[in-house]
Order: sequence, then C-alpha cells, then structure tokens
Amino acid sequence: MAEHTQTARPSRWLLALYVLLPLWAVAYLFVAGGLVAPEVQPVARTVEGVSAGAAAAPDGSEEVLAILEVVPADARDDRPPRPVTDAMLAQAKAQYDTLCAVCHGPEGRGDGPAGAALNPKPFNFHYRAFQERMPVGATFWVIKHGLGNTPRRSGMPAFGQLPDDQIWALVEYVRRLGR
Repeated sequence: MAEHTQTARPSRWLLALYVLLPLWAVAYLFVAGGLVAPEVQPVARTVEGVSAGAAAAPDGSEEVLAILEVVPADARDDRPPRPVTDAMLAQAKAQYDTLCAVCHGPEGRGDGPAGAALNPKPFNFHYRAFQERMPVGATFWVIKHGLGNTPRRSGMPAFGQLPDDQIWALVEYVRRLGR
C-alpha cells in the first residue's frame, strides 16, 4: 500500500500576516516618522539685559550674565584713565599671546589648548553679547581679579600683578579681537 503524504499548507490568515506585517512596519517607519527626520524649529528666547533678537544659537548671553553677577556694580562703569595707544596695544598683543591665548585661543574664540579641559570653557570674545553688553569696566575687573574665587569658579586667573594701564590695553585688545 502506498502512503499518500500531504504537505501542510499555511492558512490564509498566516499568509496575510506574513505579507501585511512587513508592509505595516514599512509604512509606520516612513509615514509615522520612524525614518523621516523630525522637523526642528529654532526657539527664540530673550535674556534680560541682552539685546532683543537673541536666537537659540549661542551668542554668549548666558556667559555674560554669569560674569556680570560676580563683578561689583561700581566696577562695571570704570573706564580707562587715558586712551590706549598703538604701542600699548602692541604690548597687549604680546601679553595676550603669552598669558591668555593658551586658554582663549589665538583669535579669542575660547578654543585654546589648555581651555579644552576647563569647565566652564574660556570665554569667546567674538560673542555678540560680549561686544554689546559686557562693560569695559567689567572686563577690566575680570582680568585684574580673575573668576577662580567667585561663585562662577572658572579657571580665569587674576592678573592683578599687571599695572592697570596694561590691563586696560588688554581690555581694548580682546574687544578688538572679537570685532
């Protein structure tokens, strides 16, 4: 007697599942956003004391405000006692290259080799908020007194050993770096 073997065929429901499940998965990934890049909208924000129009891109507003919190209010209004000369600027450049560039970088963008390990990062003098909202007196105070012993606790050392005229020349030099 010959045996007749019948091969089991999958049911129609199982076949439908094998076909429909992958189609559903592909549709979900593309239509519901799985593989489609999400649309990101920049969020506008304003920081009190900084000019209007500050966008979500970093402009230095938070850093300027954090520094201004530790600078005494009366120091912010200080001005150089005499104009900074070209000779003073040349000397300030040499001092910047020796004392400051290792952290702030040669162009003042906060990207110096020693600054990479600091938190907070060294200040970028090209930030719009620095140019527009940081008083020269505050910059003088930060260079003279540093920020290491303040609540900001940055790696910015004090350079109070420098004569005030040289510090004012450094203030003018770093402001020009960012322009």
